[in-house]
Amino acid sequence: MYEPGEGNGPAVRADYERGYVEFWPAGVATSGWFLCASCGNTVIVRRVLPRCMLCGERLWERAQRTGSSASTAV
Repeated sequence: MYEPGEGNGPAVRADYERGYVEFWPAGVATSGWFLCASCGNTVIVRRVLPRCMLCGERLWERAQRTGSSASTAV
């Protein structure tokens, strides 16, 4: 979920460079930037990962904010 003051830059998969991606299920207590494993929707989580608000997916990938465009991020 977008929080005011957090910026709105694109996000990329955090583990992409290492050749593997760790998936996080909805309902896990965590915080940070996450990408929906199905549609790529980006959320900022402060407590618990929700289901994706766009497609209903329950799996997320950890993401990091960067200055690169969204098309090169995925």
